[in-house]
Amino acid sequence: MGKIIINVDWTGNYAAAPENEDIACVTTGRTFEELKKNMEEALRFHIEGMQEDGEMIPEEFSGEWEFEWHMTTAAILHYVEKTVPKSAISKVTGINQQQLTHYASGWRRPRPDMQKRILDGIHAIGKELIAIS
Repeated sequence: MGKIIINVDWTGNYAAAPENEDIACVTTGRTFEELKKNMEEALRFHIEGMQEDGEMIPEEFSGEWEFEWHMTTAAILHYVEKTVPKSAISKVTGINQQQLTHYASGWRRPRPDMQKRILDGIHAIGKELIAIS
């Protein structure tokens, strides 16, 4: 089974495209669930069209595949905003809320180490919630 990496961003809606640049397939969605559904449909339709046209299909797209979603910081922050407020992320990571707002809106892109810090902070909050009994 091929693993397809899908890059996801947020700019007022979710937007996604396969990491493999040989596949020109882009889709959007108001929610992450809608985006995932749209990507599955769009990619299958695109691959069928490539096959019908006799185009070369990248190996990971032949047969069955599964998606691995790689989200930008803006997409991650938007995805968790209903359950994890920026104030909680700020408290855990030490990154001020204004900076988090800049990352969430896409006005600024964090360095990779800062994105990891944000993601680690969200995971830490999740672990604390899971530990409640």
